[in-house]
Amino acid sequence: MSEKRQPKLLGFAGHCKVTDPEALRLAIRGEILKMKEFLGEGMTGISSAASGADLLFLRSCIELRIPTIVILPFPQARFSEDFKDAEEWALVEKLTGVALAKYVTPGGHEAPGVYRAVSRDLIDWADAFLFAWDGKPPRGTGGTGETVGQACDLGIPARLIDTESLEPSWLVPCDPSAKARHGFQSRSELLDFLDLRFRHRAPED
Repeated sequence: MSEKRQPKLLGFAGHCKVTDPEALRLAIRGEILKMKEFLGEGMTGISSAASGADLLFLRSCIELRIPTIVILPFPQARFSEDFKDAEEWALVEKLTGVALAKYVTPGGHEAPGVYRAVSRDLIDWADAFLFAWDGKPPRGTGGTGETVGQACDLGIPARLIDTESLEPSWLVPCDPSAKARHGFQSRSELLDFLDLRFRHRAPED
């Protein structure tokens, strides 16, 4: 299989509080398409499903027929407590329900440390990142700013959408010829491995 067909993973992290959701959604949608040019037809989105930008990313992937993998900080019942809006929670259930796979980060962490654990899982697997970030210093454990810094320190290709100006830019350029970090040649092989990786907490129904 060529590198263009490998199931390369586009990680995403963004702010929970979004000023203009529709404008940011359109910006995210456009950047997903741009990243697909670099990562190839086998690109798969991978993110959490927190309120705000995460949901805009997952929705955009589904609209563009790009498969997704979701990593949650808690089992479904506990995760629902993070949401005060019933409609937004219904959207979470819908978006995660159509994902290729849904995992709970292992380890039994409590907030806020669990959010750092999710971020670590994303960094471990993503071949490139798309961030929706205002460029301000990290505000709390496992936040977007912290994930941006870690990804850039590791040299993972990263594209940034400034959440204030909505202007995109490269933080770390992407090499289209690079092979997937995980080394698998098919999506089924990757998912089989992830199933084992997250066996401490099996994917929920």
